Amino acid sequence: MFDFLKYLGKFHPVIIHLPIGVLYFTFLLAISEKFIKKNFSDSIRIGLVFSFVFAILSCILGYLLSLSGDYGKDTLNLHMWLGISTAIFNGFLLWVYTKKMSNKYFVNLFGFTIILLTVTGHFGGSMTHGEDYLKLPETKNENLTSLKDSINLYTEVIRPVLDNKCVKCHNPSKSKGKLMLVSQKDILNGGKSGKIFKAFDSNESIMYKYSTLPLEDKLHMPPKGNIQLTDIEIKLLKNWIDLGGSFEKFVNPSQMEPYLKEHLVAFFPKEERIINPPKPKDLIGLQNLNFRLERNSSENNYIDAKFLGKKLESKHINALLKIKNQLIKLDLSGTNLNDKLITKLERLENLKFLKINATQISDKGLKYISKSIESLNLNNTNLSYNGIITLKENKNIKNIYLWNTKISSKNQEMLQNQFSATLNFGVKDFANGVPLLQPVLITEKTLFSDSLKIEFYKAPGNPKIRYTTNGKDPDSLSSLYTNPFFINKSLTLKAKSFKNGWQNSKVLSTDYFETGAVFDRYKLLVKPSKTYSNPQKLFDGVLGSLDFRDGSWNGFQKEKKEDFTNPNPGNMVVEIDIPKNNKISAIGINVLTSMNSYITFPERIELYDISEGKDILISYKNIPKEDSSANPEIKMYSIPLKNKNISKIKLIVKSNKKLPKGHAAQGEYAWLFVSEIIGLL
Repeated sequence: MFDFLKYLGKFHPVIIHLPIGVLYFTFLLAISEKFIKKNFSDSIRIGLVFSFVFAILSCILGYLLSLSGDYGKDTLNLHMWLGISTAIFNGFLLWVYTKKMSNKYFVNLFGFTIILLTVTGHFGGSMTHGEDYLKLPETKNENLTSLKDSINLYTEVIRPVLDNKCVKCHNPSKSKGKLMLVSQKDILNGGKSGKIFKAFDSNESIMYKYSTLPLEDKLHMPPKGNIQLTDIEIKLLKNWIDLGGSFEKFVNPSQMEPYLKEHLVAFFPKEERIINPPKPKDLIGLQNLNFRLERNSSENNYIDAKFLGKKLESKHINALLKIKNQLIKLDLSGTNLNDKLITKLERLENLKFLKINATQISDKGLKYISKSIESLNLNNTNLSYNGIITLKENKNIKNIYLWNTKISSKNQEMLQNQFSATLNFGVKDFANGVPLLQPVLITEKTLFSDSLKIEFYKAPGNPKIRYTTNGKDPDSLSSLYTNPFFINKSLTLKAKSFKNGWQNSKVLSTDYFETGAVFDRYKLLVKPSKTYSNPQKLFDGVLGSLDFRDGSWNGFQKEKKEDFTNPNPGNMVVEIDIPKNNKISAIGINVLTSMNSYITFPERIELYDISEGKDILISYKNIPKEDSSANPEIKMYSIPLKNKNISKIKLIVKSNKKLPKGHAAQGEYAWLFVSEIIGLL
């Protein structure tokens, strides 16, 4: 009996459209009767009776359909009670019209019922077709792009297919067959039929098999009447499963079938417009005007600029305009930027990120913000609601930061409701909720042979920066930074920001090394990975950045025994000739950790004296394993040489071998990345 009732519920989508259409038509007659002065009373009465009867029937069938459990409770309950309310108002309208109790307000009451019906239908459509079924179609990018050397097949290819073709029926609002496809966890959990795919075996995976069934088959997915997977999408799904169905693994497109490879380009965005590099004389001119310039990426010619001076003038803006095609990020915070100076910034047509915190800009000046801006920082300004609301017309802007402004809570809420962009007003109680920002160093070098100038940026709000050079964390009695200073020996600099009424910042810790030698005679006994092989960079005196692809790093990873006769152990082993009459007291090894990229610090570093042809261990350092959530970081480990008469050494940097517990790829072999090996005094 229960199964029969659930079967009857399937007629709900069929019946529901009858009262909807009739009620809309009856509303049209009611409006016509009022304005064109014709009598449609019999038709209106019949329409109200018909729609009321079928509305009640639709509510009953809708309840029976909900017993299948295929719909999310929140949306389902909202749709159900709105539907019941619509049916009740339909009956109330019939009663009012029949009794002719309030002809004056009948059309208004009918209009409210139509609105209620429309909202009810919207939530019904959300459950049936997905929450974004009314979303306007996006324009397609018909331009092809070149493929990357390494792609995450799930994230970049399979996930978009599921989102476009499958998620509308398998989401928290509507989980057909108890299956959701919103997240990795959902996919692995499967549905009423069990697991939906078997790694390395697409032929035993219903996720693939159901998509290949005849369209008329009741198990075919997506069901008939829905947008179907294309042949290439089905083959890519099969390929992903046959490669193991990994959510994390990257693959080289060149290893895929040529037919699949040539179709992959459709899943990747259009290549960025090629921008010519700026003229060197223009960059030098900006540097002479106290701008700090950085290349946005090694893959493009865009420039990031920050003004380090205090007084901004027209000549500074004019200098920026000379690189207007290349300028993508600009920071003018803490300057005297005003409504007059900002007028020229409108011409920066490629500018996407603009920071003008703590400036003299007013509501009037905001109209000159470039229409290309995507992120705008306006913290610590006197801007008001009237000024911010003018930015609503900028369709490109995605984030606006308005910390510590004078916009009232009421106006903040009004702005939040009117903007599609994200508005960030911060928190109201800075002292209890937000710590100061870490001090930021202007000095980027960490290696020096004689001395090095240490200089901090001036932070917004002028907090006090206190520092130590003995490795201890700074406190309120530590040295106060007032002006740049010099260091002339290896040390660990720690700095912290303090300000009354605020939480202290986190400690900034930076290691500086006085170099005694750059080695030029060496022999690598274990070759780096072919993908990250730059042995000449190990001894060039230049440290790598957090981007392990920047060409400064050498990558090592342990290989499986079953894949190779003589597998790579994943360690770095190098023999180095020590220069005569050296003053070296230690060997420095610069290494990287980046858990998201499967890179960890080494587990142990060993230093051997091989001057006499024998391996004599002279020093070592054991390094604790990082947590799986550790942030990317670069460190220089120092290993004592002890004997300055040693002429030849062997350095072994041992990998952590496997990724730690809690990592998405727990137990897989980790990468070891080394950028530099130097002699330290």
